[in-house]
Amino acid sequence: MKKRTFALDIPEIQQIPSFMKILDDLSVGNNVFLVGSKGTGKSRLQEQVSYSFFGRRRNDKKELPFEIINCNQWTSPVDIIGGQTLDGYQEGALSKAWGEGKILLLDELPKLDPNTAGLLNYALAKTADTDAVILNGQKKPIRKHPDFGCIASGNTLGKAISHSYVGNNKQDASLLDRFSGSIYEIGFNEALERQVVYPAVVTICINIRNSILAYEGEGMMEPDTEDIMTLRTMINMQRIYELEMMREMGIKDANGTIHHTVSNGKTLKDCLESFFWTMGVEKATHIKTQVGYEDFINNYKGSVWKDQFIREYKRRK
Repeated sequence: MKKRTFALDIPEIQQIPSFMKILDDLSVGNNVFLVGSKGTGKSRLQEQVSYSFFGRRRNDKKELPFEIINCNQWTSPVDIIGGQTLDGYQEGALSKAWGEGKILLLDELPKLDPNTAGLLNYALAKTADTDAVILNGQKKPIRKHPDFGCIASGNTLGKAISHSYVGNNKQDASLLDRFSGSIYEIGFNEALERQVVYPAVVTICINIRNSILAYEGEGMMEPDTEDIMTLRTMINMQRIYELEMMREMGIKDANGTIHHTVSNGKTLKDCLESFFWTMGVEKATHIKTQVGYEDFINNYKGSVWKDQFIREYKRRK
């Protein structure tokens, strides 16, 4: 077994209990499957683990350590093993990762047509085998690089049809067996959220999510919740919040530019109102009352939250 030096210096690693376990799986040739509801950070985790596996820092400006298949109903054999296109022969993501020693990321695996997904079966059964060979779209044999690995993700496990994630398919049991023993549930991770999101934003967002779950009577890990506050949503709101606060206080950005207040510029309140607009009026009104929404809106640009913003902004920069 090849001795590896993982890069473990990412800020949020202690908030992701499965991070080291996933690295261990990859190091011994196990295929990994991350399952969780929308916006829980599965794609980010796939990419970060890939960088760490090769002892690299995320976004280090070098060639990507992974190949991605964005799985959907139109994913074809060309995307997986390669084939002829209008521009000539194109190598597939599986065959490239297999031969070049990269991590194959199967994003939203259950969305694949089960018959197309069958093209993955042989390779994923041989991930741990030394010198295993697969055929690409030209029937050319490609020997497995020792660094090849696979991480799949999905909103469902692929064992049944979901009423919320209607684009997902029931996958063949033989494909799911390739991930047996290395399946991780990726749910709401409050510790991680508080690590990567500004205090004001994460506080109101977590309160909103808890109120939604209580209103709908769902458990904290329920993937079929009708409305939910995800990490992705928080980060989207955070981008606007940071711009708003920089304008409010005349803070220079990384390029030395001072952002001045503009008329009708977007605010955190606008983000939150957009989120509530997608709900029914009765539900939104109930949740706003439960979380003290009006009080938060009236105070998030006050001195207490401003001081916390400045501390966090300096820490990040």
